[in-house]
Amino acid sequence: MGTTPRSIQSLLHTATPDIADLIGRARFLERMRQSILGILPEAAAPHVRVAAYEGYRLRLHVTHGGWATRLRYMHPAIVQALAQRMRLNIEGVDIKVRPDPTPAAPPTVARVISERTRAHLRQTAHYIGDRDLATALERLAAAGRRSEA
Repeated sequence: MGTTPRSIQSLLHTATPDIADLIGRARFLERMRQSILGILPEAAAPHVRVAAYEGYRLRLHVTHGGWATRLRYMHPAIVQALAQRMRLNIEGVDIKVRPDPTPAAPPTVARVISERTRAHLRQTAHYIGDRDLATALERLAAAGRRSEA
């Protein structure tokens, strides 16, 4: 029980050779991604991932078909950029569409309730015999943003 907590970074530096190889591979793929993003529009960054580099073939994953088409047109520029920046020989680029596994949360919409609607909800709650339903209608009348007009 006398051990002190260690940071993740220190654990990774003292990791087994398998984990060290995995970390090295992840860093290599990230350097490749940064080299590719250097020639792509800034908007491409969240949509392009380097999936693999095996057998002189580069595999890219993109989130939408539109980005896949753009990257296919830029195939020669991608090969040239990686050859110049990282001294890599690439014989082919495979581009696959893989939707983002963590979709963005839908934007919240502020609901506006007019004073007339609030009054109607309160009046309805007053005539309802079910106390739980009446309380829920009262909460609804009090909730939401007030209308500007």
